[in-house]
Amino acid sequence: MMDWVMISIIIVLLSFSLSALMIMLSRVFSNKGLEQWAKGEMVFAISTFLLAVFLIGLFTAGNEITFSAMKAMMIENYKTQGITLTSGQFDTMFPVGEDRTLIRMTEVYMGSTYSCLREIAQVTYAISAPFFFGESFTKDFFMADVLSGWGLKPVTQTATNIMNYAVFTALLFRIFQHILEFIAATALPIFFPVGILLRAFPPTRGSGAYVLAFVVGFYFVFPLAYLLVVNLSLNPFVCGIPDTVPTMPNTCNMAEAGRAEEIMLWDTAHLTEVLDALDKIMERGLNGVFINLCSLPFLAMVITMSFILSSTNLFGANLPEVGRGFVKLI
Repeated sequence: MMDWVMISIIIVLLSFSLSALMIMLSRVFSNKGLEQWAKGEMVFAISTFLLAVFLIGLFTAGNEITFSAMKAMMIENYKTQGITLTSGQFDTMFPVGEDRTLIRMTEVYMGSTYSCLREIAQVTYAISAPFFFGESFTKDFFMADVLSGWGLKPVTQTATNIMNYAVFTALLFRIFQHILEFIAATALPIFFPVGILLRAFPPTRGSGAYVLAFVVGFYFVFPLAYLLVVNLSLNPFVCGIPDTVPTMPNTCNMAEAGRAEEIMLWDTAHLTEVLDALDKIMERGLNGVFINLCSLPFLAMVITMSFILSSTNLFGANLPEVGRGFVKLI
């Protein structure tokens, strides 16, 4: 059995044993007040045990059930994008291995989105590099970009916008990635037993309930909410790179005679084609990346925080009680 499960069970049994010991001592010394208090603690110990059993089941069997459900929903939603996936193909796309948890599925899904973000940046750079050279050349030679109206500015400005969006979204992904890694590494092994321990004793009972609410919220509810909004919004991620993009001319050996003229002629001939490709990247690719790495996690966070706020009382938290408990402890 997993270490965090054993630790949590030991903590609950310890709390139950201490309550039983206090009942015996109260009867030995005929202290009715102490006996009533000990019986109340026994009830809390039993409730903590039942809560621990429920949460352990949620994190094990419940996680496996929801993982399978999310897998089936995602396969069906990929069909709406014209992509047919078998169960085996899905496992290849989302290789979570033995760690079949919702939070790992979320990490892998967001990672595939990030891989597309890198591809978008690479394609954008490849097809726009000659235009940045051409714009620089015309400014150096003519002192202005005056070849045709705005010259090459539509391509270079669009490419700059795409790269700026890509850098911003990549930063958000790294932040979410580190947050999810921290939650996956600490939620069950550290914070869950700590929450059970704090809830098992009167001075810190309210604090323990808050810790348990945060563990359930960020380890289970957040990835479930994220995967749900992905599927309910019919937005399974498909990288929106155009099937064909203009082939970039060789920009090496720029000092050779005629190379600048060759690239300038290529820029002029492919201006509309490249601009259309960049517009498609912005519309189909970058919008999907931004939704999956920015908007949908924000919605999932709203759902998670709402769950934590509403479930703290269910777990036994009471803010005034927390304050009084710490005062008593001090």
